[in-house]
Amino acid sequence: MTTDPRDALELRLTLRRLEAAEAALADARRSLDAVLSRQAGVQPAEAPALSPAVAPAPAPAPALGREPFLRFGHRAEPSPIASAKPRKPKKPPVPTETKVIRGIAVVGSLITVAGVALAVTLAIQAGLLGPLGRVLLSVLLAVALLGAGLWLDRYRHKAGDRDSNGMVAGVTALVVTSWLVSATIIYALVQELEWWPAWLGALVLMAVWLTFLAVAVLRRLSPVAVSMGLSILPVATVFYDFREPLTWLVTLLPLTLLAVTLGRKHPEVRVVTAAVAVLLQAWLVNDMVNVVFFTPPAVDISIALLGMVSALAFAGMTLRFQKENENANLLTGIIAPLILLLLAAPPANDTWAIWLLVPAAVGLAAIGYLHHDLLGMIGVCATAVAFVLVWLLTPPLGAGAPVDATIVTAVFFAAAVLTILWLEHRKETSVWPWAFWLGAALVVTMHLSRNVLGKSPVWLIDHVALVQALLIAVFLGVAVAHRRALTGFPVWAQVVFAVAGLHLSMVTVVTAATWLGNLIGGNPGMWLGYLTGHALVSILWMVLAAWILLAAKGMSDRASLGSGVVLAVAGVVKLIFFDLGTLEGLPRAMAFLVSGVALLAIAALRTRRRPSAAEGRGPDPEEQQGRQGEEQTREHPAGRASGVEGEVAP
Repeated sequence: MTTDPRDALELRLTLRRLEAAEAALADARRSLDAVLSRQAGVQPAEAPALSPAVAPAPAPAPALGREPFLRFGHRAEPSPIASAKPRKPKKPPVPTETKVIRGIAVVGSLITVAGVALAVTLAIQAGLLGPLGRVLLSVLLAVALLGAGLWLDRYRHKAGDRDSNGMVAGVTALVVTSWLVSATIIYALVQELEWWPAWLGALVLMAVWLTFLAVAVLRRLSPVAVSMGLSILPVATVFYDFREPLTWLVTLLPLTLLAVTLGRKHPEVRVVTAAVAVLLQAWLVNDMVNVVFFTPPAVDISIALLGMVSALAFAGMTLRFQKENENANLLTGIIAPLILLLLAAPPANDTWAIWLLVPAAVGLAAIGYLHHDLLGMIGVCATAVAFVLVWLLTPPLGAGAPVDATIVTAVFFAAAVLTILWLEHRKETSVWPWAFWLGAALVVTMHLSRNVLGKSPVWLIDHVALVQALLIAVFLGVAVAHRRALTGFPVWAQVVFAVAGLHLSMVTVVTAATWLGNLIGGNPGMWLGYLTGHALVSILWMVLAAWILLAAKGMSDRASLGSGVVLAVAGVVKLIFFDLGTLEGLPRAMAFLVSGVALLAIAALRTRRRPSAAEGRGPDPEEQQGRQGEEQTREHPAGRASGVEGEVAP
């Protein structure tokens, strides 16, 4: 076979190009394996066979909302693609030398202050330094410390040394020491020397505080801000005087520090601020309530307003400017606001400010819902608790205790109806908002319930009791009309809600019957109405149970069985433990007779209802309607089976 030399040459060139391409491909494969190994943190394995690779789409940045963190332990399973995503590098551990330098800086600051104090003491004892000299010397010392701190910080930035933690500790020690010396000077001018009035000292202190805070913000010295936050509690408690309104400004120190905690870095500053705000509020409450027994109403109102405003401020700032640390967001965005709101209740006792707890709790809920945060649901629960506190601590409104209680109850039930509509609109699946509001309804109707169960009908004949009973009836009517929102709750929750609703219905019926009996027949009619009301409640429960178990439409067998059994059990318990010992005469006999007949009807007809309904057809459509989720999961396998047999599923 004769070969053309040109073809042979072209063949050799092609083989060389192929060998070069294979070598380049091998190098690229090794480089890719090395990159993936470094990102995944594993050793490179043998190169696998090449396959067409598709570049993974960039993962969406996590939202600023707290959804994953709010699930308390829920973590999504990592995908294979996400495993190759570069991890955020961990912060290097703080060197031992840096820790030692920080400790030396702190100790040096304390020793410096102590040394200055000792020197001044010696000078005073020797008669070399008068009051004015002491003040001037202290001012010079504060200015010198601040100037030294600023010079060291400027040198730190010019040096450009990455390991500048030691310098930061030194700057922090100098600036914070200057702040403490300045606060001590102002305290001496107000308390020891009495050269300044208390209000002037508070104003100067706030000006000096804002100056040092501006230094910490402009120079980006978060340790200085943390240290200043830790000093708020002793400084504020020393300068606060409830007899001087201008000194109340020192209670705003935590809020001023909170205002500068923007961005996502340095969560420790906000955590310290929240902790100090809670401790300061607790000190104010304890001092005004347990130490100073008689304080002007303006003082109590100011302390209450401080707690409410602080709660809203911390919640709003946390959700608007979240930190990288989710635990810090939890502490400052949920826990601290709730504690502050709770601490605002004692000073607001017997003042009009107690009513502000409700809009404050509503504000927390609004902030949470605007940011799609768990705080929204918690705020709804807190609103119910706020109404309970208002009911317990509200001052006299001037119309008499029963009328005042009725006003609070009316406002509560109006808010409860709106809350039910809101929760249904939001499709709230958590059981807790419903539980809190139902529990609050039981609390605010406690007096009425006590009279209904305690054989005290004389307290049920007034118009106020009738109004409260009608309010309960409206609340129950709205709750029953929107009962479908409760179908997804656990069985135990539904049972508890049903029992609480039955109790409220008993209070309504007995109160109305007692009032009507008194209207018709006076005292004899009052007792007859009371007994008749209780008998009527027992009969209604049993009749309703029989209707649900035997003739209710649109309910599954499971739902009707559960509801009917709860009603029947509640009726039996009431008959045995209350009606038997409380009722007498014809009402007791009628209650037992009608209830017994209803139970017999249930036992006789319930067993016949299901077979007759199931004759000649498949599963009960009502049961299918009541358990749509279960039936859908069961229909799919059946459909697949029918497809195998060649049939078409309907």
